[in-house]
Amino acid sequence: MNLESKKMEFTNYCKRYYELLQQWDELENKFEARLENAIPYTGQTDVGELDAIIQCNRRIQKARAAADECIKTLQQTAGTITLILQYFEIPPNTCLTCEIPGLYILQLWMDDEQAINCIKTHDLAPLEEDENIITIPFTDSRNDWEDDEDN
Repeated sequence: MNLESKKMEFTNYCKRYYELLQQWDELENKFEARLENAIPYTGQTDVGELDAIIQCNRRIQKARAAADECIKTLQQTAGTITLILQYFEIPPNTCLTCEIPGLYILQLWMDDEQAINCIKTHDLAPLEEDENIITIPFTDSRNDWEDDEDN
């Protein structure tokens, strides 16, 4: 962990929480769409048709597992945020503003039931490039759960 990310530890948790919320929503929508379009077994006797049903069911299970893993990580991140809020004795429903430099501004709060709430209030202009800073692009890992038609 570099010095900059240590300075922005709580900011990073807030950013991660917001991104996980977005990811979970996408994964849930994907699961629901696959479930809605599932191939039902209606007495098919052709093995090829049964293979298609099996493949469809495996894709549904894979989508469900990805959503379940995401919600688990989301809950862990929410737990850490809750601990930080409790450590600073920030009362419930206190709205915190969190600026993610070059991306967006979030508002985050813990309600009376200790659930974490987070919304993006607006986008920010990208940070200016500095020729003395090397940036390393990262790929969005949310697409890792995409199916490979050959599998």
